[in-house]
Amino acid sequence: MAQELLRHGGVDRIRLLSYPGAVGQGKRLFPPGEQVVLELISATPFSNGVVALEYAPVMEKA
Repeated sequence: MAQELLRHGGVDRIRLLSYPGAVGQGKRLFPPGEQVVLELISATPFSNGVVALEYAPVMEKA
């Protein structure tokens, strides 16, 4: 669902939390081989090593 919204311009911001030392596998936000161009809006580090990241999708010009 999120991938479809991104593909069709239904997303204006993506907020992620990046944790240090996290390993393993999970569900991918972006499918393998599909490239999504994102612009970093903000990055806020916390004292525990977590970083809050906010991105905006860059829409391709038609």
